[in-house]
Amino acid sequence: MVNFEQLVLTLEPKIAGGVRNLNLPTRVVREDGLIVREPQSGVFFLNRYNKLCFQRARSTSVSFTTNLIHRDSPKSPFYDPSLTHSQRVLATINRSYSRAMFFSSMLSGESNIFPNPQLANYLMNISIGTPPQEFIGVADTGSDIIWTQCEPCTYCYDQKTTIYSPKVSSTYNTTMCNSTTCMLVPMRSCVETDNTCLYIVVYGDLSYSSGEIATETVMMKSTTHDISFSFNNVVFGCGHRNAGMFTDDQTGIIGLGRGPFSLITQMGSSINGKFSYCLVQMFPHIGRASKMYFGDASTISGDGVVSTPLFSGNPETFYYLNLEGITVGSQRVDFYTTKPTSVEGNIIIDTGTSLTLLPQDFYNRLTLAVRRSMKDIQPIAPDLQNNLSLCYNSSEVLNLPVMVAHFNGANLELGPTNTFVPVSNGSLCLAFAPVEGVVIFGNLAQMNFLVGYDLYKKRVSFKRTDCMKL
Repeated sequence: MVNFEQLVLTLEPKIAGGVRNLNLPTRVVREDGLIVREPQSGVFFLNRYNKLCFQRARSTSVSFTTNLIHRDSPKSPFYDPSLTHSQRVLATINRSYSRAMFFSSMLSGESNIFPNPQLANYLMNISIGTPPQEFIGVADTGSDIIWTQCEPCTYCYDQKTTIYSPKVSSTYNTTMCNSTTCMLVPMRSCVETDNTCLYIVVYGDLSYSSGEIATETVMMKSTTHDISFSFNNVVFGCGHRNAGMFTDDQTGIIGLGRGPFSLITQMGSSINGKFSYCLVQMFPHIGRASKMYFGDASTISGDGVVSTPLFSGNPETFYYLNLEGITVGSQRVDFYTTKPTSVEGNIIIDTGTSLTLLPQDFYNRLTLAVRRSMKDIQPIAPDLQNNLSLCYNSSEVLNLPVMVAHFNGANLELGPTNTFVPVSNGSLCLAFAPVEGVVIFGNLAQMNFLVGYDLYKKRVSFKRTDCMKL
């Protein structure tokens, strides 16, 4: 248990920002080692691997599409019109390194502190409560929890939109301390007077959210049809104390990871364990929304589809793939490193990190292959600010080398916009970088691919797609 008062009192004086002054039913069925609890329209169960799972009581699954808004889009609360292209790219690069640092700490078990939501790249709209209250949050495949600011607000950052009020929702329920749900909350505490389960999540810059673990109805509106889909008894954090580097347009976090409390996991069989996305090329189409698909709408089929196994790892939050190597032109660079890595699941696929981050020794061999394939062009001196070491004058580059990422069972041909990024006027830099610890297949490498996840079949599929046309 966490002493919340002591922790929050420690954090509050360090926060510089604006300030304004799953209750599961009691029916329990034990069968073959499973603990089963039945909410009104679905089933939460704790399996023998101590993982909370959710099964919706629906005869058919749902299928719908929603928008993913890039943080630098004019539609985003993070949008800063004063930034130049070069400044946006530099910020993107720095966020990738910062995010990787926290991921590395999580993978090593050294820290329970998460990357700040400001380091992620996409946002999503959902509604919570009955009647529904709109909620725009950071959509993060590297996070598990869903949380939003809640009234009464003990200590909150300024928010332009109305803060969610549990009192006006007929479907809000707190979660008890002795419930299975509460037992799975990593940093939890209890209110002794009413046995309410509490949570706290702390981010790398000491931003935090703290409040009650509760259940609520979540509604998502399809962007392809004038219809909304509701999901009952979704576990989320109702944050009464939230402070730090949050913007006044941001209302919380929408975790899309693999942990028990992410939106993906809680949708469960309602979406047949399937979701996909198609990320629009960041530059120059930063104002266009990308698409995210759930259920059968996310199925990827047809010519050009390649699939690779999805592995489990620790922490369970992440989506792990197995990278076997990368071919540059005709030269293959096999993935091996002087530091030990897992044979199965040696790289995380992540939408919140832009760069593809690789171990130093593998990165060195990869950049050597790139240099050899472009031997007639002299690299330019790298900009020390952007931390990308291999750059070229774009006016001299007629053809960039074809690069193929070799995953287990899938050869993924990457286009120039997946492998090089225009850093400033006249310069192109390799969008791969060396890093200590975590290895990440970033979102630049995934742009203009339809990327589909099938959590039941444990596989990820790719199909080259013009995401602007979807």
